[in-house]
Amino acid sequence: MASKLSLEDFAANLNITTFWQEFTFHQTRFRPRPAEQVELADGIVKFGSFAIIFQMKERTQETNDPEVERRWFQRKVLRKAKDQIKSTLSYLSKNSNITIDNDRGHSITLDFSNVSIVRKIILFKGGRHLPRYCFMKKRIVSAEAKFIHILEIEDYFGIIEKLRVPYDVIEYLEYREKIISFSKGDLICDEADIMAGFLSDMEMPQPNSKEKLRNFVQDIQSFDISGIIRNLHDHIVVAGADTSYYRILEQFACVPRSIWREFKTRLVICIDACKARQARMPFIVGFPQTDCTFMIASMDPEWPVLGEGGTTLRLAALNMFTEAAKYHLKTRVGVGLLISLEDQYFNLDWCQIDRAWVYNSKLESIISDIGLFKTTKSQSINKFFFR
Repeated sequence: MASKLSLEDFAANLNITTFWQEFTFHQTRFRPRPAEQVELADGIVKFGSFAIIFQMKERTQETNDPEVERRWFQRKVLRKAKDQIKSTLSYLSKNSNITIDNDRGHSITLDFSNVSIVRKIILFKGGRHLPRYCFMKKRIVSAEAKFIHILEIEDYFGIIEKLRVPYDVIEYLEYREKIISFSKGDLICDEADIMAGFLSDMEMPQPNSKEKLRNFVQDIQSFDISGIIRNLHDHIVVAGADTSYYRILEQFACVPRSIWREFKTRLVICIDACKARQARMPFIVGFPQTDCTFMIASMDPEWPVLGEGGTTLRLAALNMFTEAAKYHLKTRVGVGLLISLEDQYFNLDWCQIDRAWVYNSKLESIISDIGLFKTTKSQSINKFFFR
């Protein structure tokens, strides 16, 4: 960990890397009344129906006395941080109009009425003489806040480094809570054992489960689309408010690594088709859990790209392909990406369509007459790989 960064800044940088600036908040002061200023948790992540609330405690004046360090942990981590999380949950439940800036600099109203899953985390950085059993404390349960994860900052860094995808982090925290709750707090595994259990779908990890991590394949090149996602706000075709592209980001944040991998595979094929000036039919990837279809297409090399006519045609093609894709898989939401080559540069045009599926005879004809999409089938796809 960089010594110049405080715990809060280090954690904020980690969260931005994984959850993106649009869905992270670490400047959380707001005014419930003109004369009163209140600070929510040290960090908040919110996307789709998911949220994570962070409270952080760092030992800045450590001693050589384990008992003094234990009392700091008891007072700051187990009591004060827990109470602060309870207060944050209370503020969020009683106020639907809390407006703060996210880490992109956009002013966002934190409406938690549509959030169904809230994970609570206390992140801490203890001193060198903090007793080992304090580091093994993995949860605290409150009548008001329910289950609260306790994580040492280096363990949280390991979680983010391994998983990298927002939805997978949420899934891991669910698995972690289940494992720790089942063990009634007596779990002797460390965080690496729990991670190995999650990645390899173990019902219950063991103290030596971490050995499996030696064979874990971190196939970043195969699945990582965060590079184009981070710059998505620069490539939206459909005009709208500054935050209109958040809806597209959320669709990617709410799906697992396996969907990112399938999307990227087709993205690379479309880029190669553009380079070779080859025409090919659009690809579609659906994720029933979020009722969303992703469409990826390359612009037909015979179609104009430049000028007003080219822009109009690109917009029409993108919307038609995306509409057809969501119709074909009978989902409510369609996210489309159209790739075209302009001289030496690629255009990445995005859109999202969100409306209920209804029968459409025109789309039926387009899809069947042209053979717009290859035969689709449902299948279970592995998220994580081991050698």
